Amino acid sequence: MKFPWSHSTLVEVLKNDAKLHHKCDKVCEDIASRKLDLSEFVEELGPALTHEEPAMRLKATSLLSSVLEKLPTDFLSEQQLDFLVTFYCDRMKDHHTIIPTILDGLLALANMNHIPKGAACKLLSSLFLSIPCQSQAKGDRSKYMNIIKKFSETHEEELKSMGPDFVYGVIGAIDGERDPRNLIFLFNFIPTFLARYSLFHMVEEMFEVFACYFPIDFHPNQNDPEPITRDMLAVKLEDCLCGTKEFAEHCIVLLLEKLDSTLNIAKLDSLRLLIKCCHVFTIAEIQPQLDDVWKALKLEMLPGSGNKEVFDLALEATKKVVVAAQTDSKIEENFLTNVFISLLGGISDVASKLFNNSIKIALECASASSGAALFVTNKLVPLILSQLHIDTLGALQKVALIEALQQILYVCKEMGVLLQLDKEIVGAAQKQFIQILVQEDDASELKKLAFTSVTNIPQVIADENRFVVYTNIVHILLSAGNEQLNVEDCLYQFAVHYSVEVMNVIVDKLVAKNYDSPSPSTLRIFNALACLLPLEPMREKIVQFFLNLVFAHTQQEVGILVLQSLEVALQKPTASVLAEELHTKYNLIDKFNEQVHEKSSSYTSDYLYAMSTLMKALMKQLSPEVQKKIVTKHLTGMDLTRLTDLYLTSGVLGYLDESITIEDHFENLVHDLTKLSLNAEDENVKTLCDHLLCSLFNRMPDDEHHRNVLMKMLAFLREELKSHNKRVVGILSWIGKGLLARGHPLAGELVDDIADLLDHPSLGHAAALAFEVLSAEFPALHLPLIKNLFKQKLFVFVMKKLEQKVEQYGETHLKALVFVYKIAPHLVLKMNMEKVGPILLKCLSVADDHVLVTALKIVLHFVKEEDVFFRDHLQTLLPQLSKLAAFESSMKVRILALECLLYTTKYPPFLLLPFKQDVLTALQAALDDHKRLVRSAAVAARLQWFLIGTSKPDE
Repeated sequence: MKFPWSHSTLVEVLKNDAKLHHKCDKVCEDIASRKLDLSEFVEELGPALTHEEPAMRLKATSLLSSVLEKLPTDFLSEQQLDFLVTFYCDRMKDHHTIIPTILDGLLALANMNHIPKGAACKLLSSLFLSIPCQSQAKGDRSKYMNIIKKFSETHEEELKSMGPDFVYGVIGAIDGERDPRNLIFLFNFIPTFLARYSLFHMVEEMFEVFACYFPIDFHPNQNDPEPITRDMLAVKLEDCLCGTKEFAEHCIVLLLEKLDSTLNIAKLDSLRLLIKCCHVFTIAEIQPQLDDVWKALKLEMLPGSGNKEVFDLALEATKKVVVAAQTDSKIEENFLTNVFISLLGGISDVASKLFNNSIKIALECASASSGAALFVTNKLVPLILSQLHIDTLGALQKVALIEALQQILYVCKEMGVLLQLDKEIVGAAQKQFIQILVQEDDASELKKLAFTSVTNIPQVIADENRFVVYTNIVHILLSAGNEQLNVEDCLYQFAVHYSVEVMNVIVDKLVAKNYDSPSPSTLRIFNALACLLPLEPMREKIVQFFLNLVFAHTQQEVGILVLQSLEVALQKPTASVLAEELHTKYNLIDKFNEQVHEKSSSYTSDYLYAMSTLMKALMKQLSPEVQKKIVTKHLTGMDLTRLTDLYLTSGVLGYLDESITIEDHFENLVHDLTKLSLNAEDENVKTLCDHLLCSLFNRMPDDEHHRNVLMKMLAFLREELKSHNKRVVGILSWIGKGLLARGHPLAGELVDDIADLLDHPSLGHAAALAFEVLSAEFPALHLPLIKNLFKQKLFVFVMKKLEQKVEQYGETHLKALVFVYKIAPHLVLKMNMEKVGPILLKCLSVADDHVLVTALKIVLHFVKEEDVFFRDHLQTLLPQLSKLAAFESSMKVRILALECLLYTTKYPPFLLLPFKQDVLTALQAALDDHKRLVRSAAVAARLQWFLIGTSKPDE
């Protein structure tokens, strides 16, 4: 097939045809279907390609490049591509206006599969020689770099044969790039390039190309739909600066230079780069500058600039250097020696201002490796111990020294080197701890530290010292001593290592005590014993002791404490073995059943509630198969009109696995539970019934029988509502919660029913509280079926029902909405801000503390983000916040209002200036508030409002 245009008309067509791109598509189709030969196409284009007018050559080249872009990448043969390569190499010398279309063609060629051998070198050599990259427009530079990237990935061996010329060309192309998107592209591409190609003698030149960007100074365009942030550029630049081992020396020199800057951002970027260097380079490559590195780090920490972020990052960088140095013990020792020489003055004098920072540095170094832990401990501990013998040592100074001693030994424990420490050092350290345990009062901070210390290192505490620890534990437990002393953890750690000793000295003594009536120490003793239940050697004795107290007709108050302690033990992740034994070996649930059904027995509601809670914790740990057997055995004979059976049923069903069906009992259960909830005088009974109803309706099978039960129950409750019974509203909310969580279709209908009651004169308050039930999370409530986005569904239901009545809202409506907003994801609120915003502003005028606190927290979140809605409603928001800053009945409301006022200063000053004087006047009263936290918040807010409209000082 011949070319569709003749020579005589081709130039005219290119000059005048507005729909040339459609004909370009037709040419592509013809070439792809082999109706038209590409060589003939180029030949026919000849007159236009060589036309004396650059504009005509531009159109012809653009047509050719467009055709190449649309052809399949495997379509052209080597011969055809060789012909095109020669053509484009020649075209690169053409007029500068034609360069963009030439780059389009080159990029199309770079993507072709059958590029002939030598063509990549030929093309790139001509490209580097004829077209300076940085003289092109932003988009054309992007194409230029893409051409280099594509050829470097697909023709690696060929381009390596160019030697330094190729690297030189790449450097020339990328040097001086300023566009952030092109820089992101380069920062992603260059690390891969550096891994593939040698830089020859141009290591420094390549490094300097990227060093000029460090640290990144960039402010993103706020209107960019896909903004590039400074942090994105900074992180990717680090990859380039550490892209090859050959950069190590230059990189360290660069970061040390920038670390000396007065700008915090330069310091932070330099420290992050140092951390990156420690990950990428070997210690041998860093070692020549290691002394300079420590000198620079030392200046940032001893005493440092006062910036916590810089100090913390310098601390982390120091640790990373030690981590890197652990591969060479000699370098590690030399570096740690230099560090310790610098720290010596601060550590040797606890009264020094450098003491705390010096200790932090020493601990950070110790946590880097086991060798560093040993080195630091052997140097640090003697210095601390020597100061503890000073007669003039103050109380706070002694606390600081003991705390440092405790911390370094804890690091040794974490690093696994406790047993490798010098025995004299360990002995001297534990002597200090034991002296404190013997001499100090239980309420002292020193005793707390001593307990923490021995808890961390039980395996190295000497025999005679262990018995001092045991004596202290027993004394504190029996005397109801300072609860801040964590003797339970200490007891457990020593029991792990010395189970026989702990059993004989502590457990036997505690279980032998008389517990006929509860004392202030009883619960703590039981909790301490319960924490030992995971340990097999002690489990049997402690369980039998507990069960004897529960089933031996002791006072019910003591039994309740035992049940609570056992429940805490069963809540732990390692409680499965204990649960299995309590069920199979001790038949706990059977014993509870027998106990409460004894004819002469009478149990308080508190005891039965504790029993039920323990049974739930036990069932939660058992397998579904075991749970099913328990349900089959115990559920049939239950009569929920008896209080004991209600609590037993709650214990059995409270955490039942969703796979276990109870359809034979379902209708009777929900009927009886509803009746009990409506009539119960005991709050525990009502809570049990409500939770069980919620769980049962959440797990009920979705079949006709169960739907009929649900419909019958709802009909009954709606009938009961006619008597204005507030409890009915509560029951509806619990049933609705169970249905909502599982995504039941009737959930929306129930939410609507409750929302309708918000206008009711006597049931409105109960309806508002019902929304708290619908939205809040209850740790003791088990919902086996939870669908995703159920919180969002509740938001949608409520907004759909109430959004049309904003002006008519009373306090009950606002309270209900606030409960829903509280649990709704922030993004959902943000997407619906036009509806949510006015309601939040209305909530700020309510006198209810709970509504105000929740609404202010939500408003604060939006104000921190400089939300547009609140920016446009400052005339409403600011007077309300100023008024709430003096809200008498709640300190939380005052503080939150002041925080909101503080963050409103982030809005543009021209919007805030009209309100400045009124806000400052309102804040004056808060400065004299009787609560210190309120005064502090008022000072911060007032200071920022004073600065509005004034020129900011140079940072």
